[in-house]
Amino acid sequence: MGKFIIRNDDVAFDTKLEEIQKFCEICDKYGFPILQAIIPIGEAQKVKSKRMTNEEIKASSDKLFSENKEVLEYLKSRNDLIGVHGLWHTHAPSAEEIEKGKSMLQEWGFNPTYFVPPFNEGEYAEDVVGLKKSVLSMKKGERLEDFLEKGVPTADMTYLHSWRFNNDWYTFDMLEKCLERLQNNNLY
Repeated sequence: MGKFIIRNDDVAFDTKLEEIQKFCEICDKYGFPILQAIIPIGEAQKVKSKRMTNEEIKASSDKLFSENKEVLEYLKSRNDLIGVHGLWHTHAPSAEEIEKGKSMLQEWGFNPTYFVPPFNEGEYAEDVVGLKKSVLSMKKGERLEDFLEKGVPTADMTYLHSWRFNNDWYTFDMLEKCLERLQNNNLY
Protein backbone atom coordinates (compact mmCIF):
# COMPACT_ATOMS: atom_id res chain seq x y z
CA MET A 1 0.00 0.00 0.00
CA GLY A 2 1.30 3.48 -0.85
CA LYS A 3 1.24 6.47 1.42
CA PHE A 4 -2.18 7.76 2.34
CA ILE A 5 -3.35 11.20 1.29
CA ILE A 6 -3.66 13.77 4.08
CA ARG A 7 -6.80 15.84 3.60
CA ASN A 8 -6.36 19.36 4.98
CA ASP A 9 -9.89 20.59 5.69
CA ASP A 10 -11.10 24.17 6.15
CA VAL A 11 -8.67 26.07 3.93
CA ALA A 12 -10.40 29.45 3.67
CA PHE A 13 -10.07 33.23 3.70
CA ASP A 14 -8.81 33.10 7.30
CA THR A 15 -6.08 30.48 6.65
CA LYS A 16 -2.70 31.80 7.79
CA LEU A 17 0.16 31.47 5.31
CA GLU A 18 2.71 30.49 7.98
CA GLU A 19 0.49 27.68 9.27
CA ILE A 20 -0.33 26.14 5.91
CA GLN A 21 3.30 26.41 4.80
CA LYS A 22 4.52 24.65 7.96
CA PHE A 23 1.89 21.93 7.52
CA CYS A 24 2.83 21.40 3.86
CA GLU A 25 6.57 21.36 4.64
CA ILE A 26 6.08 18.58 7.20
CA CYS A 27 3.92 16.49 4.86
CA ASP A 28 6.39 17.05 2.00
CA LYS A 29 9.36 16.09 4.19
CA TYR A 30 7.87 12.64 4.77
CA GLY A 31 6.39 12.28 1.30
CA PHE A 32 2.69 12.36 2.17
CA PRO A 33 0.45 13.81 -0.57
CA ILE A 34 -2.08 16.48 0.43
CA LEU A 35 -5.66 17.22 -0.58
CA GLN A 36 -6.37 20.90 0.17
CA ALA A 37 -10.13 21.18 0.93
CA ILE A 38 -10.95 24.82 0.14
CA ILE A 39 -14.01 26.78 1.30
CA PRO A 40 -14.61 29.40 -1.44
CA ILE A 41 -16.78 31.73 0.71
CA GLY A 42 -16.44 32.45 4.42
CA GLU A 43 -14.06 32.03 7.30
CA ALA A 44 -13.60 28.56 8.71
CA GLN A 45 -12.91 29.62 12.27
CA LYS A 46 -16.16 31.58 12.43
CA VAL A 47 -18.01 28.26 12.14
CA LYS A 48 -17.82 27.64 15.88
CA SER A 49 -20.14 24.67 16.13
CA LYS A 50 -21.69 21.90 14.10
CA ARG A 51 -24.98 23.15 15.57
CA MET A 52 -24.83 26.40 13.62
CA THR A 53 -27.53 26.57 10.95
CA ASN A 54 -26.72 27.11 7.28
CA GLU A 55 -28.11 30.62 7.56
CA GLU A 56 -25.87 31.38 10.56
CA ILE A 57 -22.83 30.00 8.74
CA LYS A 58 -23.54 32.07 5.62
CA ALA A 59 -24.13 35.20 7.70
CA SER A 60 -20.87 34.75 9.65
CA SER A 61 -18.68 35.90 6.73
CA ASP A 62 -18.84 36.70 3.03
CA LYS A 63 -15.07 36.86 2.52
CA LEU A 64 -13.79 35.08 -0.58
CA PHE A 65 -10.85 32.70 -0.43
CA SER A 66 -9.36 34.57 -3.41
CA GLU A 67 -8.97 37.65 -1.17
CA ASN A 68 -6.30 35.72 0.76
CA LYS A 69 -3.77 36.35 -2.02
CA GLU A 70 -0.73 34.94 -0.18
CA VAL A 71 -2.33 31.56 0.51
CA LEU A 72 -3.98 31.44 -2.92
CA GLU A 73 -0.64 32.00 -4.69
CA TYR A 74 1.18 29.61 -2.38
CA LEU A 75 -1.29 26.80 -3.11
CA LYS A 76 -1.20 27.52 -6.83
CA SER A 77 2.58 27.05 -6.70
CA ARG A 78 2.17 23.54 -5.25
CA ASN A 79 1.07 20.27 -6.82
CA ASP A 80 -1.52 19.30 -4.18
CA LEU A 81 -4.90 17.79 -4.92
CA ILE A 82 -7.72 20.33 -4.58
CA GLY A 83 -11.16 19.76 -3.12
CA VAL A 84 -14.30 21.88 -2.99
CA HIS A 85 -15.26 22.03 0.71
CA GLY A 86 -18.79 23.24 0.00
CA LEU A 87 -19.44 26.78 -1.20
CA TRP A 88 -19.65 27.97 2.39
CA HIS A 89 -18.91 25.48 5.17
CA THR A 90 -22.61 24.59 5.39
CA HIS A 91 -24.45 21.37 6.11
CA ALA A 92 -25.08 19.13 3.07
CA PRO A 93 -24.43 21.63 0.23
CA SER A 94 -26.63 21.29 -2.85
CA ALA A 95 -25.27 20.25 -6.24
CA GLU A 96 -25.70 23.87 -7.39
CA GLU A 97 -23.57 25.14 -4.49
CA ILE A 98 -20.90 22.52 -5.17
CA GLU A 99 -20.88 23.43 -8.86
CA LYS A 100 -20.54 27.14 -7.98
CA GLY A 101 -17.66 26.36 -5.58
CA LYS A 102 -15.96 24.28 -8.28
CA SER A 103 -16.37 27.12 -10.82
CA MET A 104 -14.95 29.68 -8.41
CA LEU A 105 -11.88 27.55 -7.70
CA GLN A 106 -11.36 27.04 -11.43
CA GLU A 107 -11.64 30.81 -12.02
CA TRP A 108 -8.88 31.28 -9.40
CA GLY A 109 -6.55 28.89 -11.23
CA PHE A 110 -7.19 25.56 -9.47
CA ASN A 111 -8.24 22.20 -10.86
CA PRO A 112 -10.51 20.68 -8.20
CA THR A 113 -10.91 16.92 -8.39
CA TYR A 114 -12.68 16.21 -5.08
CA PHE A 115 -15.81 17.28 -3.26
CA VAL A 116 -15.24 17.30 0.52
CA PRO A 117 -18.58 17.58 2.36
CA PRO A 118 -18.34 20.01 5.28
CA PHE A 119 -18.88 18.20 8.58
CA ASN A 120 -18.55 14.95 6.54
CA GLU A 121 -22.33 14.85 6.24
CA GLY A 122 -24.92 14.52 3.49
CA GLU A 123 -25.82 11.79 1.04
CA TYR A 124 -23.93 12.09 -2.24
CA ALA A 125 -23.09 9.88 -5.20
CA GLU A 126 -19.44 8.87 -5.63
CA ASP A 127 -19.23 11.49 -8.39
CA VAL A 128 -20.67 14.92 -7.58
CA VAL A 129 -20.71 17.47 -10.44
CA GLY A 130 -17.62 15.78 -11.89
CA LEU A 131 -15.80 15.62 -8.52
CA LYS A 132 -14.89 12.50 -6.57
CA LYS A 133 -16.58 12.45 -3.16
CA SER A 134 -14.33 12.33 -0.08
CA VAL A 135 -16.28 11.49 3.07
CA LEU A 136 -14.14 10.48 6.04
CA SER A 137 -15.02 9.41 9.54
CA MET A 138 -13.39 9.73 12.95
CA LYS A 139 -15.20 6.53 13.90
CA LYS A 140 -13.51 4.61 11.08
CA GLY A 141 -10.01 5.71 12.11
CA GLU A 142 -9.52 8.26 9.38
CA ARG A 143 -8.48 11.20 11.60
CA LEU A 144 -4.71 11.54 11.54
CA GLU A 145 -4.53 13.00 15.06
CA ASP A 146 -5.54 9.55 16.40
CA PHE A 147 -2.28 7.97 15.18
CA LEU A 148 0.20 10.19 17.01
CA GLU A 149 1.85 7.44 19.05
CA LYS A 150 0.50 4.14 17.77
CA GLY A 151 -1.44 2.46 15.03
CA VAL A 152 -1.47 2.90 11.29
CA PRO A 153 -4.25 4.42 9.19
CA THR A 154 -5.79 1.78 6.97
CA ALA A 155 -7.73 4.19 4.74
CA ASP A 156 -6.34 5.71 1.55
CA MET A 157 -6.99 9.15 3.05
CA THR A 158 -6.94 10.73 6.52
CA TYR A 159 -8.03 14.18 7.55
CA LEU A 160 -7.08 16.99 9.88
CA HIS A 161 -6.93 20.78 9.85
CA SER A 162 -3.62 22.67 9.48
CA TRP A 163 -4.91 25.63 11.51
CA ARG A 164 -5.36 23.43 14.58
CA PHE A 165 -1.62 22.95 15.06
CA ASN A 166 -0.95 26.42 16.47
CA ASN A 167 -2.10 25.42 19.98
CA ASP A 168 -1.08 23.32 22.96
CA TRP A 169 -3.11 20.14 22.51
CA TYR A 170 -1.85 19.09 19.06
CA THR A 171 1.19 20.87 17.67
CA PHE A 172 3.16 20.84 14.45
CA ASP A 173 5.86 18.94 16.36
CA MET A 174 3.32 16.21 17.13
CA LEU A 175 2.32 15.99 13.46
CA GLU A 176 5.96 15.65 12.49
CA LYS A 177 6.58 12.95 15.09
CA CYS A 178 3.54 11.04 13.82
CA LEU A 179 4.61 11.12 10.17
CA GLU A 180 8.22 10.37 11.09
CA ARG A 181 7.11 7.35 13.17
CA LEU A 182 5.02 6.02 10.29
CA GLN A 183 7.85 6.46 7.80
CA ASN A 184 10.74 5.25 10.02
CA ASN A 185 8.92 2.10 11.06
CA ASN A 186 8.37 1.31 7.40
CA LEU A 187 4.67 1.55 7.99
CA TYR A 188 4.52 3.56 4.77
